[in-house]
Amino acid sequence: MRGRFQAALVATIAAATPMFFWLGAAAVVLVTLRKGWLEGVNLTLWAALPATAWLVMQGNPISLVVLLIAFAMAAVLRNTVSWVPTLMTGVVMGLGLYWLMPQFVTELSDPDVLKQLAPNAGFDDEQIDIFGRLLTGLWSTAYLLVAVLSLILGRWWQSQLFNPGGFAEEFRQLIFPPTVAVAIVVIAQFGGNLHPALIGWAPIVSLPLFFAGIALAHGVVNIKKLGSQWLVLMYLLVFLVGPYLALVDSLMNFRRRLKKTPD
Repeated sequence: MRGRFQAALVATIAAATPMFFWLGAAAVVLVTLRKGWLEGVNLTLWAALPATAWLVMQGNPISLVVLLIAFAMAAVLRNTVSWVPTLMTGVVMGLGLYWLMPQFVTELSDPDVLKQLAPNAGFDDEQIDIFGRLLTGLWSTAYLLVAVLSLILGRWWQSQLFNPGGFAEEFRQLIFPPTVAVAIVVIAQFGGNLHPALIGWAPIVSLPLFFAGIALAHGVVNIKKLGSQWLVLMYLLVFLVGPYLALVDSLMNFRRRLKKTPD
């Protein structure tokens, strides 16, 4: 926040460090949220230099992919002040990973590679294709997850610096419209029956509903002034049935109902 040089230094060094590339993405998020997308683009270009070097020299795209997704979501969050379009932007970019990194994705889906990973599994060609698509989807979901966590960290930094408590209040309000939640669950649950490509989409599109479940957990605990043990139980429930819990919440809006109920 002191200036472009300091921001570029932090983001570039973090992006060049294998274990801390996510801090570079979080720094980009902070600058984008506070100063706008033009400043965010400038910082993203600096951080993209070592991230691109990672991709070219090591064949590892994670730093560059996380950086780009985090910046895009931060720009949407700044303009909309809503986590629903923000997370859906991340989903679109997660699905776009198939085209952003075609060679990398192709290697993940290569039957020879899969047979090396599980030489005794005895998969036939159809099972290998399904496993490859699912593995690609899980890999893309992991990238998207890191990007969302970087976004959350950057937004929390902004809240701590300029609006204490603002992030917590904002995040606890996250709830998806019923049509969006239903569409996500249908794709995740039945997409593979409609088209093989949708098998890999399932974990990617489901991720926002997990965060909606987490928002529900924090919202309920905050409204009812419950202890931390209840939050642990709610997190366990989110981990087990996160997308379905978020779907039911989209239809029922538990937080609004709880606010209307005195006890």
